[in-house]
Amino acid sequence: MHAFVSELSPEARGAFEALSSLRRLGKGEAVYRQGDEPNELYQLVEGRVRLCNYSLEGKEVVSGEFQPGDCFGEMGMIDGLTRVSHAIASCDCVVRVLSRAGFDTLTAKFPEVDRKIAVMLCHRVRYLYSLNEEASELTLHQRVARCVLRMAYSRESNNPERELYIAISQEELGQMLGASRQSINKELKALVCEGSIELRYGRIYIQDLEQLKEQYEYLLGMEPITPGYQ
Repeated sequence: MHAFVSELSPEARGAFEALSSLRRLGKGEAVYRQGDEPNELYQLVEGRVRLCNYSLEGKEVVSGEFQPGDCFGEMGMIDGLTRVSHAIASCDCVVRVLSRAGFDTLTAKFPEVDRKIAVMLCHRVRYLYSLNEEASELTLHQRVARCVLRMAYSRESNNPERELYIAISQEELGQMLGASRQSINKELKALVCEGSIELRYGRIYIQDLEQLKEQYEYLLGMEPITPGYQ
């Protein structure tokens, strides 16, 4: 859903890499801040970057988290408006940075870039619609299960034993769903009892992906929450 560069032709991907540069960030460093001018587009190479804002009480509200291969920062490159959220490194990261001049050069030479970005933004709008419906119609347990299901598809990692897991803390999951860590813990333990997941060392191990999909994918309609685009 965020990796439009991987959908480009080999020539366009090569041009993207040639026009961009690598930047390293430590955990907690900002890629950009809310209100910054949109002068760059980013692709995450290593690590994790979260999008967030803060309540009046200073509570962090996470709206999403990017994984290696994902691209972000493209909206401001198109509409010219300032950043609407903070992009913060959740751990040590490497990002590929494309300047506005590089972006203009790339899109002028390869019109496919504009179309791929447009398709990616449409996918994100669909995703946001589904999140809005979930927040108003589903229980926290169902929302937690669907969030885990999405992440299992879009950010899966495998250890040497080929076990599928998601590296995210319960606090981070709570920030994404607007719930306390205690509430998230309760719902995750319920999923453990269902046999869908296992909790180990700050990771969520997926025990039965098909069971998760069968139980929680089609709660609001017939459009899947884990579509073919990623």
